[in-house]
Amino acid sequence: MRVLIIAFHPRTMTPYSKLYEDTLKENNVEYDIVFWDRFSNGELEHVGNEYIIHKICTLGGSKWKKIMPMIFFRRYVKKILNNTSYDKLIILNTLPAVLLSDILMRKYKEKYIFDIRDYTYERYHFYKKRVDLLIENSFMTSISSRGFMRFLNKNNKIFLNHNISNIKSRDAFQIENLKQKNNINIGFLGVLRYEKENKSLIINLKESLKYRLFYIGRKYPEVDFEQFCKSNGVRNCFFFGAFENDEKPLLYKKIDIINSIYGNSSLEVSCALPNKLYDCLIFKRPLIASKGTFLGEIVEKYHLGFCVDKLDNIEKMLDEYISQFDKDKFESYTSILLEEVILDQNKIVEKIKQFVM
Repeated sequence: MRVLIIAFHPRTMTPYSKLYEDTLKENNVEYDIVFWDRFSNGELEHVGNEYIIHKICTLGGSKWKKIMPMIFFRRYVKKILNNTSYDKLIILNTLPAVLLSDILMRKYKEKYIFDIRDYTYERYHFYKKRVDLLIENSFMTSISSRGFMRFLNKNNKIFLNHNISNIKSRDAFQIENLKQKNNINIGFLGVLRYEKENKSLIINLKESLKYRLFYIGRKYPEVDFEQFCKSNGVRNCFFFGAFENDEKPLLYKKIDIINSIYGNSSLEVSCALPNKLYDCLIFKRPLIASKGTFLGEIVEKYHLGFCVDKLDNIEKMLDEYISQFDKDKFESYTSILLEEVILDQNKIVEKIKQFVM
């Protein structure tokens, strides 16, 4: 048995590959994995069981500019598939599955796992129809949010696979009593995007002496929060560069509240459950989410923080939340939801084992 895992981003942006890799290793299954370095050009790199495709394809920006890099990606994956005999495939993300759909349905029917991580182009009929076929012809399709069932058809092949990592850090963090802190650090970890929401947050907390904003992650094209702060005389906003996933435990020691304000203007953000939800559970930090999102529903159901619509009174909302913060209640609900997530993950591990047996 030999398996190829096909990712669509660099390893640093694909923490969810670890569940598959760990399960394959534990069951002595040989595997290779393909990553796409979207930030440099170069020859196909092959080190150990890792292939790295080097072809610039910027995050965001014009969709038309991405066509050639995606053709390039497909060409290299086909080359890898032709050069090595693989029994089964695991496809991480919707776009690579669509790009390789002819191969998957011709050569690997019911011999691939289809892992859906985001809403992509499902609003287009021809694309949605292709996604439906990919699900139907898969051994199993995993989704990272039940919110995705807002745009996917029901299918008994669909299972929940949470976007969780760093779970071993769960016992290393204590819940802090926010009421006793003079300064509160609100942290955003990830690609620095959601321009409208974050600029509003920055401006509305600009004069605060209590609240500080931390932005940790890679810049998003044409979004420059750091320059925005300089232009507007903001002094309580701090920026750090890209980080590795295993650095999160150290980074979250500096953060008191998680910023997960994405807005609710599209299915891309309204259906997703981002990494920050699981960071909230593992690192025991309350979370701010946008109203009208699936994440917001989870935050309110499990009392994990609070939700916002407009941000013009965000300082007052923060003050009220902190004044009423119940440390024991927060800890209880994070534990309840984390145990539910772990049960879901145990089920998905069993499905992966069945896949490779």
